[in-house]
Amino acid sequence: MRSDLLDRTVAAIVARAQWFLLSEDVPTRNGFLQAVAPSLKLVGILLLVSVTVIQQKLLTVGFLIGVAGTLAAASRIPARTFLGRLSGPPLVAAVVVAPQAILMGGPRLSGLPLSVDGVGYVILFTVRVAACVGFLSVLLLTTRFSALLAGFDRLRVPPIAVLLLAITYRYILLFFAELERMVRARRSRTLAESDLRRTWRDSGNFIGTFLLRSLERGERVGRAARARGGTNGTSYRSTSQFGRADIAFGVVVAVTVSGVMIA
Repeated sequence: MRSDLLDRTVAAIVARAQWFLLSEDVPTRNGFLQAVAPSLKLVGILLLVSVTVIQQKLLTVGFLIGVAGTLAAASRIPARTFLGRLSGPPLVAAVVVAPQAILMGGPRLSGLPLSVDGVGYVILFTVRVAACVGFLSVLLLTTRFSALLAGFDRLRVPPIAVLLLAITYRYILLFFAELERMVRARRSRTLAESDLRRTWRDSGNFIGTFLLRSLERGERVGRAARARGGTNGTSYRSTSQFGRADIAFGVVVAVTVSGVMIA
């Protein structure tokens, strides 16, 4: 059994996606945010993200990243897990807005076609994305998905929106599980290392087959849900009461938001 470039690439993407979406042990740890009610966490993190996206000072955004890191440490989130989620989206954001370093007007850096304002904008935007991802990461890492749905339900989010979110999350997991099975089946039939030309040709067939199987699996999931009456939705209401951890989190959010807005 051999693996080629296509197998290794797809397997790495699947493993990374599943690692990002599934977090089984962190929500059960005895940490700070784990003890906070999901509905309060949703509101608090939303406020912190909203404040972050309107900031125009790099120092302030850096402080907000520090707040996210402090919450992660207090919630006993492993540094590798937190930083692993914090590294990907900001890098993509930096690549997307990188042309602004050239296109924006203003003074130019000596010997380079880069503007000072453009470079500052790219750095600020990237750090701002990192702060937002940090806050969202501590929310997702410390809250089971069912508890997150209960939080939305407690906040009176329309049931159809909660249902769509639940179906989407479950189908994404099914999507990557199907991809993993196809990679394993292809690898079991591969006897020799393929050259680049054959790998490129097989990639088209692999993607086409995967899309067809995904559509078929989606149809089967939909029929099974309708047969069980699953399209009527599920109650995710939580009976948890607010405690000291909720008050402490509310104070942290209030102090942070007010301090940043005043500064």
